[in-house]
Formats: sequence, C-alpha cells, structure tokens
Amino acid sequence: MSRNLRACWWGLWAVLLLWAGPSWALDGAKGGTAIGAVVASAQSQYALHVKLPEFTLNGVKLKQDRSQPKLEAFQDPGSRRCPPFCVEPESMPGAITVRLEDFPKLAGEINAGKILIVDMRTPDWYQRGTLPGAINLPYTDLSGPHTKAMARMKKLDGKDIIAFCNGWWCGQSPTGIKALLDFGYTGKIYYFRDGNQGWADAGLPFSMPK
Repeated sequence: MSRNLRACWWGLWAVLLLWAGPSWALDGAKGGTAIGAVVASAQSQYALHVKLPEFTLNGVKLKQDRSQPKLEAFQDPGSRRCPPFCVEPESMPGAITVRLEDFPKLAGEINAGKILIVDMRTPDWYQRGTLPGAINLPYTDLSGPHTKAMARMKKLDGKDIIAFCNGWWCGQSPTGIKALLDFGYTGKIYYFRDGNQGWADAGLPFSMPK
C-alpha cells in the first residue's frame, strides 16, 4: 500500500472515530458541523442491507422494495447540518432501542393494540407519511406546559409504545421520550432510532394518516 493511499485510509477512519460516540450530537451542535457523506453512509449501512420477511402492521402488508424512489427528505441525510439535525446516541436511558428486524417480531402485539406506534414529529412531518397505524404525539406537546403535556400523555393510555421521528439525525423523539420519562410514564418505551430514514433505506412503504 502506498504512503498516500495509507494516509487516505487512516484519514477516513479518523473521521469515523471522531463521530463514533454518544457525544457526537453535542459536539456537532456546538460547532454546527455538517453530518457529511461519510457519517451518513456509516449510519445507514444497516438499514440499507437489512432483509426482512413480509409482515403485516396495523392491517398493512409490508414487503421490502428498494427500487421505489425515496421521499426527498430521506434521499441525502449527509447534506443536513447540525444543528438542528445531529447524530443521536444509539440508546436512551429508560428506553429500549429497537431496530427494523424487531418490527416483524413485535407485529403481533402491535396488531393486537398492546403496543402503540407513536410518531413524535410535528404534525406537518406526520402528514407527509408515517409508519402504518402510527398515531401522532408531537414532542412539542410533551415539552410544553405541564398540564397540557399531562393531558396529551393520556392519549397513550399507559400502553407500551414505539416512539420514533425522522431517524438517527432527528432529536424529536429523544426529546419526547425524555419528557415521558420525566412525567413517570408507566408503559414500556421502545426507541426506534432508525426512524423514517431507516424505514426508507430498508425499502418499506409509508402510510398516509387518515
């Protein structure tokens, strides 16, 4: 391996290591650093290659098809700047991280209404397309006045939930989950960090809210 090629290789690893830790969102926010193509590629590798069986979610039959064009919002996450779009930690205290392959396993409980899929994005994002059967509980409703937030929380009926937003570059569901935990929410909280970005990268279709 030539000296120049070796230097390029180690330079790439240095970039990845710089971002490979729970502090990446905070570091990026301080400097307003772009996520960049290298980081976006590393974050998306799992969703881009995961293979799922066909399954039904809230009455919608789902089959992977990566030949369909992605929504514009999920075509180039590397172009997004931090803040406001930053790489989120892979886990959250008090919540259980779930990934794409967990949805077929949890589908029975979801379809039976035992687990709610909760889209914590703002209503304008929700209306553009969401996971099948997801209800909208914007993080802003939980981070506002205490009385209003407690009233909105009742919408979940104390059930176990899968909370998500636009993906690993979105801080809306982490903010909403933290608010629920601060309020002492008693249901189990699953954190779907891959969110809509991972859903799109996996070739899964979105549903329009009714």
